Amino acid sequence: MHAIIHSLHTTPPQMSRAKQPSPLGRSMKMKNAFSDDLVNRRKFLFDSGRLVVMLSSFSLLAGACTSNDAGENRLADLVIEQGKIVLDLNESRYRALNTIGSGLKIEITRQAKPLIVTRVSETRIAAFSSQCTHAGYEVLLPEQGILACSSGHGGAFDLEGRVVNGPARSNLPSYETQLIDNRVHIAYSFR
Repeated sequence: MHAIIHSLHTTPPQMSRAKQPSPLGRSMKMKNAFSDDLVNRRKFLFDSGRLVVMLSSFSLLAGACTSNDAGENRLADLVIEQGKIVLDLNESRYRALNTIGSGLKIEITRQAKPLIVTRVSETRIAAFSSQCTHAGYEVLLPEQGILACSSGHGGAFDLEGRVVNGPARSNLPSYETQLIDNRVHIAYSFR
């Protein structure tokens, strides 16, 4: 009888080992759990990045497929005479050029950065690229006679596209302009 009671209170060595995980087994499970969490985090970040790219692409495609009534001027909307872009300052979409120190952007194609056209003086209008010569960011429209680079690097240009503050070292590529009878003629190279 004593032997039967003893066997009820003790368990064979193999069973006790099987029920209690070893410290090494626990650390391996923790490492696997940590590794799984890391993989899940990486997968989440990767998938989130893909989602952002897809949403950005969708908004660009949606914008490309719809007309924009915000006054953007594209090549199809522009008057071309003898290979030059002609802007009639009597048209409402170009009236900003009637004010000295003001300007506007003209989108020639969807692939290129827009063209900036500014009113420098009563008799002078300038036209130049809106792509900053420092890092390629788009240059903003003039505020108080200065065009700032959108990068936040501090680059700035005057109303004729000349550098007034670095890091840009070269002026914005410009195009010859003429103001004749309240019409601006821009010698833009269509490539």
